[in-house]
Amino acid sequence: MKVAIGFFGITRSLKYTIDSIRENVFNALDSENIEFDVYIHCYFLTTYKNKRANENIEKSSKIDNDEYKLLNPKYYKQDNQDNIAKKLNLKQFRTHPDPWNTNYDSVDNFILAAYSKYMLTSMINKNIKEYDYVLFMRPDCLYLHKLKPNFFKLVTDTSIVIPNFHCFGKYKVNDRFAITNTKNYKIYGEIYTQLLEISKKHKLHSETIVGMILKKNSLYIHKVKFDFCRVRCDGRIEAEKFK
Repeated sequence: MKVAIGFFGITRSLKYTIDSIRENVFNALDSENIEFDVYIHCYFLTTYKNKRANENIEKSSKIDNDEYKLLNPKYYKQDNQDNIAKKLNLKQFRTHPDPWNTNYDSVDNFILAAYSKYMLTSMINKNIKEYDYVLFMRPDCLYLHKLKPNFFKLVTDTSIVIPNFHCFGKYKVNDRFAITNTKNYKIYGEIYTQLLEISKKHKLHSETIVGMILKKNSLYIHKVKFDFCRVRCDGRIEAEKFK
């Protein structure tokens, strides 16, 4: 068995989370003799803000844009976030109100994360014949216990695995982690391609949109206990409510 482990989005706190990733993901797979390659698509940041998380870095000198190297990826791509934001013309997605009431700050972050996941999926797609499963992860999370090999057994052509906590939106999903296979990874990984059309009819609430697309494609969701906490750029660990 061989797995493509894909990281997406901003690294922002990887120096605080890397030990947990190595111990509870990489080493957990090694101990079961499961082969894996690490992929990452991330952003080069000049500034960073997240209103909901009370994060605001205005000086580029305080941002480590080489942090992704801690993952020792086999394949990587880093885009300038400012350039991508301009390219995507984020304002065109604003047909409906911001569901988080952050003046679209959180909506923009969702779109950029979805685009990163799309770029990551494109990278993995070039070598997809090498793998049995595709694992989508965020690098800015502190993983609290070992990834269990039995999780992979739950994944089929018509089902994926996600965590069982922080399941929000109409369809009650967690959009920060997923295990897919080579038949359905694009359904999860290419959500960005549908966002503009969806934005004309719906608010862009991340978990709701992810759940909507999974249901549309008749993917069954297995929810497993795999706990992790988001870590902010200054090392603050977000208090999560686990089941």
